[in-house]
Amino acid sequence: MDSEQGGGARERIIEAAIGVIEREGLEALTVRAIALEAGVNVAAINYYFGSKERLVEVVLARTLENGLGGQLVELDALVEAEGGDVRAALERFVPAFLPDAVRYPRLSAAHLHDAITRQDYTGTAVQGYRDFLEGFFRRVRPALPAGSEEEQRLRVAAFWSAIHMVCLAPRLCEGFVPANLHEPAGAAPFARLLVRQLLGDRPEAESRPRGRRRRRERA
Repeated sequence: MDSEQGGGARERIIEAAIGVIEREGLEALTVRAIALEAGVNVAAINYYFGSKERLVEVVLARTLENGLGGQLVELDALVEAEGGDVRAALERFVPAFLPDAVRYPRLSAAHLHDAITRQDYTGTAVQGYRDFLEGFFRRVRPALPAGSEEEQRLRVAAFWSAIHMVCLAPRLCEGFVPANLHEPAGAAPFARLLVRQLLGDRPEAESRPRGRRRRRERA
């Protein structure tokens, strides 16, 4: 089989599997559904991946890396752009992160399928998520309110628990969270609230307009 054509078919199969999961969930992911979406025959899936289970592993590994691995890089870039202001960076980071996650709750559920349905926390997705939390904690810790490490870790856990609840079940708290969380404008108020709960209120001296502070200093 021509390598270029083969690479294209393999990629179409992966993208097709992602599309089926996003629309219908992991339970609806059948070999026939993938083949139909990708425009290939069933034998091609076995040829490139050996089994549906192996294809699922590849799909979840890729989407997990895109969903979590790239986020820390994005956060680093925002912190740098904000001159080291972690709060300002997070207030931009969450509205950028949230819309796609809310738009595709079935993909989030697929990553945590074993943890949710079987209470099995040994999978690569769970380990990847824990690694992400550690990386996030290291980045925001200098801006967290003073306290023990245990208290600071609890703040991070509460922050991400709230985010992932709306990612897994966007309409669960209907009437309490904005209906347009899938848009940056709708996610922004939610983000500001979560960041305030994570970091506490911004110190008064930092929140005053610079001009007012300068006039007072001159007086």
